[in-house]
Amino acid sequence: MITFTKDDLFYSDYEWSTYISSDPKISGKIDETRFNKNQGMEVLYLINKLVDLWDFSKIESCIKIERCIREKLPPKISKQEEVATWVQLNWKTIEFKKK
Repeated sequence: MITFTKDDLFYSDYEWSTYISSDPKISGKIDETRFNKNQGMEVLYLINKLVDLWDFSKIESCIKIERCIREKLPPKISKQEEVATWVQLNWKTIEFKKK
């Protein structure tokens, strides 16, 4: 298993709010907690949870998750669980050109 870090992120313009370690936005299981795709800690948390759940082993998969969230996620999707489901359902159909 890999751990995706701030240094691995494709985008560098995230907001970096401080959270307590038990905040459901960055801990626990993926659930109905509201998700902000512009908050770096929330994005890292969700990517690492999905990598663990889906047993991904490449940084490229993490970057694809990040780009799916930032570039393709419909605005009406606002909860962690919804984001995870949407990424999973669209994983095979979304492709990105290398930058």
